[in-house]
Amino acid sequence: MISTMTLPPVVHALDLFGTAVFALTGALRALTRKLDLMGAVVLAVVAAMGGGMMRDALLGRHPPAAFADQTYLLIAIIVGIAVFFWGRTIREQESWLIAFDAIGLGVFTLVGAWVADQAGLGSVGILFIAMLTATGGGVLRAMLVAEIPFILKKEIYASASLFGALTYLAMNALDSSNTVIIWSVMLVTTGTRLLAWRLHLNLPK
Repeated sequence: MISTMTLPPVVHALDLFGTAVFALTGALRALTRKLDLMGAVVLAVVAAMGGGMMRDALLGRHPPAAFADQTYLLIAIIVGIAVFFWGRTIREQESWLIAFDAIGLGVFTLVGAWVADQAGLGSVGILFIAMLTATGGGVLRAMLVAEIPFILKKEIYASASLFGALTYLAMNALDSSNTVIIWSVMLVTTGTRLLAWRLHLNLPK
């Protein structure tokens, strides 16, 4: 288990970055669906924080992290508003956006695994919570606009989060340092997602 009770400042910064990126993807989906300003903000907040809120609800964490530190909520709201007014030229499949989203997937997987570990969950629980944290917001976003959730389609996305969570368990089993655990999870998750996207690798369909 990562011994410290708080993640390093750089991981917290990346967590905020991931929140902004996921909020951006949520707001862009609202524009695609021609929703109004409230719809853009709602989808931004849901995409950015839905997974973490479900995680905290399952683990009995009160208040949820998104409300304990209102910075997350404010970032999601601001991004949602900004995208609604100024983001109409951004495409959801922009290369830079996919890269940023992969980084967000990596940091959310790490944070989810860490929170589950600190809560005393076993290996299966850590895997589940890590993937829920990383992908839950996207699932809720899809459900709100009546789409099939992205993780149920053929692209490698949730699988990348799973590999990252498995890396967390493996590094813990090897009694690796916190730094090694953190960056190994980030590298495996983000790298898997980007490599699969670049090489057009898909799960069987």
